[in-house]
Amino acid sequence: MRTKVLALSALVGALGAASAIAQTNVYSINAVGYINVTIPSGYSIVTCQLITPTNTIASLMNDAGGQFDNCTVYKYVPALASYATDVGDSAGSSYANGWDANGTITLNPGEAVWVNNQNATNITATFVGTVPQGTNTVQIHNGFNLIGSPVPFSGDIVTNMGLTNYTDTSKVFVYNNPAPGHPKGTYTISIVDIAGGSQGYKSQWDTPDPVANVGQGFWFDANGSFAWTQVFSINP
Repeated sequence: MRTKVLALSALVGALGAASAIAQTNVYSINAVGYINVTIPSGYSIVTCQLITPTNTIASLMNDAGGQFDNCTVYKYVPALASYATDVGDSAGSSYANGWDANGTITLNPGEAVWVNNQNATNITATFVGTVPQGTNTVQIHNGFNLIGSPVPFSGDIVTNMGLTNYTDTSKVFVYNNPAPGHPKGTYTISIVDIAGGSQGYKSQWDTPDPVANVGQGFWFDANGSFAWTQVFSINP
C-alpha cells in the first residue's frame, strides 16, 4: 500500500501540526479530519483511524447509492479463527444502507478488515471523524490479528507507531495489492528475532522494520498476548 504510488492509498485531512501524520489536506484545531482510502480492484486491508458516531461499515462505507456494490468486507475474529462478512448490494439488500447483513461489522481505530473490490475500477472510501488522542490500546491476541494503527500514523510500524512490546518469532505481514495484469498480491513479511538475527537490522527484526501507510491495516502473528499502546495528543 502506498500514499500515491501503491495500489491502496490514503490521505489524511487531520492534524496539521503533527509531523508524524500524513499531512495532505490538513487542518482542524479540533482534531477533526478525514481520510480518503483508495480501494483498488481485488483485495486490500483497510483500517479507519478516526472516531465516528458508530464506526460501522454501514456508516463508514454506506452503500445506499451503490458505490460499494460488488464489494465484500471480511473481519477476522481471533476467538473463532474465522471471518464475519458482509456484501455491498444496494439493489438486493433489505437494508437502507445497501449492505446484505446491515453493515454491522465494526471498524474501530486499531481494527482492520479485508475489502474485496470485485469491480474493475478503484473505489474511494472517505472516513470523517475525530482523531484519537490520549492513550489508545489495541489488544493483541496470541496468533493472527488483523489490525492497524489506532492513530493515523504512517511509516515504520515499530518506531513511528510504537509496536515495540512484541515477543520473539512474532511476524508482521503487510499486504501488497496486485499490480495491473497480475491476479494475486504479495506479502512483505517481517520477523522478530530477539537475539538480533543474522541480518543485523534494528529493533530486533530479522528484516527491515515493517511499514504501513495511513488507512492500511496488516496481519500480526503474535507469539503471546499483549496490549499495543499508543499515547498521542496534538495539544501542546
